[in-house]
Amino acid sequence: MTPSFRIVLAMAPLCTAFSSAAQSLPAPAAPPTTALDTVQVQAQGYDIRRDDTATRIVVGSETLRQYGDLGLVDALKRLPGITVGTGAPGRSGALSLRGLGAGYTQILLNGQKAPTGFDLDSLTPEMVERVEIIRAPTADQRGEAIAGSINIVLAVGARKDTEQLSVALANSQGRNTPSVSWQRNRRAGHRSSAITATASRRAFLVEETGTERAWDLQGTPTVLRDTALRASGTRDVLSLAPSLETTLENGDTLALQAVVDGSRFDRVTDIDWTTSLGAPLRTTRYQQRTRIDVAQANGSATWTRSFEQGGTFTTRLRLGGNRERYAYREQGQAPDGRQNLDDHTDARLSVRDLNSTGKYTLPGSGRHALQLGWEGSEDRRDESRVQRLLPVGDEAEWMSDLAFDARIRRLALYAQDDITLSERWSVYAGARWEQIDTRSEGSGFSGIHRREQVLSPVLQSLWRLPGTTNDQLRIALTRTYRSPTLASLIPRPYTATNNRPLNPDERGNPALRPELATGVDLSYETYGKDGAQLSLGGYVRRITDVIRTETHLQDGRWVASPVNGGTAMTWGVEMDTAVRLPQVIAGAPDVALRFNATANDSRVDDVPGPHNRLDEQVRFSSTLGADHQIRNGWTVGASYTYRTGGTVQTSPGQFEIASYARELDLYSLWTLGTRGKLRLSLNNALHRAMHTGQSRVSEDGAEQLRRQRKASPLWRLQLELPL
Repeated sequence: MTPSFRIVLAMAPLCTAFSSAAQSLPAPAAPPTTALDTVQVQAQGYDIRRDDTATRIVVGSETLRQYGDLGLVDALKRLPGITVGTGAPGRSGALSLRGLGAGYTQILLNGQKAPTGFDLDSLTPEMVERVEIIRAPTADQRGEAIAGSINIVLAVGARKDTEQLSVALANSQGRNTPSVSWQRNRRAGHRSSAITATASRRAFLVEETGTERAWDLQGTPTVLRDTALRASGTRDVLSLAPSLETTLENGDTLALQAVVDGSRFDRVTDIDWTTSLGAPLRTTRYQQRTRIDVAQANGSATWTRSFEQGGTFTTRLRLGGNRERYAYREQGQAPDGRQNLDDHTDARLSVRDLNSTGKYTLPGSGRHALQLGWEGSEDRRDESRVQRLLPVGDEAEWMSDLAFDARIRRLALYAQDDITLSERWSVYAGARWEQIDTRSEGSGFSGIHRREQVLSPVLQSLWRLPGTTNDQLRIALTRTYRSPTLASLIPRPYTATNNRPLNPDERGNPALRPELATGVDLSYETYGKDGAQLSLGGYVRRITDVIRTETHLQDGRWVASPVNGGTAMTWGVEMDTAVRLPQVIAGAPDVALRFNATANDSRVDDVPGPHNRLDEQVRFSSTLGADHQIRNGWTVGASYTYRTGGTVQTSPGQFEIASYARELDLYSLWTLGTRGKLRLSLNNALHRAMHTGQSRVSEDGAEQLRRQRKASPLWRLQLELPL
């Protein structure tokens, strides 16, 4: 702090008192004016990414809304280290960090694990205040994050009064996707409230072709089949996200927040198989009709009290649940055209979630900021599924009535401390103990009761390099885990039409153990003017009891089940940067550039041979974006995302083939004075086809199925109007 600034602060109370007293005195004659030099006082604002000891990347709502995406998942694919997998027709793919999804990446909602069954497709960018990318965990969050966590923080309260209506129309392959969103924020005294309501219909068409081949041990072709798939349908969503934040008379704060939505998903899928070589499939032409109705609600209350002697106490109670109704109909025909399949499957799912957390921040004690806390939760899941194969031709009727209920209880205790050792060195230390109790009973399998305990210590350090205020190093030592999903534990079958090695039934394994990982993260960061920054780092994880899927022949049918394997190592390097073009090239247009890239690799010890990486891990992904204000009120931008694909060996002799991805998104934004904004965007402008598949090598030979899915661009016009 400069001497001049100290003088200004010291004189501030005197100036305030003088001003109050002067209001009661008659105004004197105006003295002669004297020109004074301008004095500017600047203070560097607190930046979570730069200044927190625990590392995290924070992306605000303005960035998330930049391209006018209909769903939040569409916006997340451009953020550092995040990739989005290829989803089922009409559904979004799984989110992953460092190329690892399927439970390796933890999805948090307001800092806590997203409720069981929560549908991310129900969230829009308008509902979200910010997204945090957390590569190394902290003790106050669940340690189920081997690859890292994506924390979605919903908007709560309001800083000022606003009201806005947003209307959009999108089109892809001649199918319209209309949407409307309404936001209202109000602030009065010690109370603020916000509400966001959205309604949308997403129409889709997916066309896919495939070729299946097989060879014997001598390399002679034995099977050649071609297939064509066409899936079309709609997804209607209505959601409401209200919030209220108030300061009570005693200074306590209370925040109420909820998300309520309902959706209907309808899809019709036609599949045809043509066999040129080998035995024809039992069912060569079939149509599937799927309807899924979902209603979900989640609400939380957060209370914070600050004590006179210092320190705070914060507790949160969250209640939630969802109900899902699933109807599936499938009719199929034999090669001679006779109907030989009539499948009627109906399922009901009910999920209830109760979660309680508390955190006590001790009064400041020198260099320490110590916190103690707990988390307790109970998830209940009831599911019933009735499958009937109606009699057709010579086939007799067959019925399967499977039901189960499950309860998962968790208890966690943690302590964490942020220690400031010097102006340039701070250390974060924490430990979290978790106990997970799982019980499940149902028809067709023995009851499951499992109790597991995990201790997750974590140590992070931030060191600002001498001689500079812009360069710093970070290091983190972590212990994380990945617990089996409930579906992977329950040993009941999910049957597949035309059962064979490349299209097996699925069955859970109640003997699965959680994966445990020990890891190190290291990164270098530098910060410049006008938001310029560069982060370059690397990571390594050693994972034990790796869960992988194996396919075997059981009772005449091929069945895929998860099993625990040995150990694995995964490592990688990652970087992201932001800079304005004139900072690099003198006299260049004022274009804001951002670039991120992640290179990953892994090795699974008990999977011999090539390509033995973890769970279809993406080896390289990157995004290059640019924004330019052409003139006042008119901004344009582009974003190019690239992701590698290729072959991954998931277990001995079994391979998955992931698609390479190249996506170009464009937008143009016009500010219409005080009348709102008009945004025109084009997603997936390159519309490159996606190539996926799977293969298998066994003592009988080799099999391969390759698929190609068409891709189409999506135009979207959005009008935002203040009310």
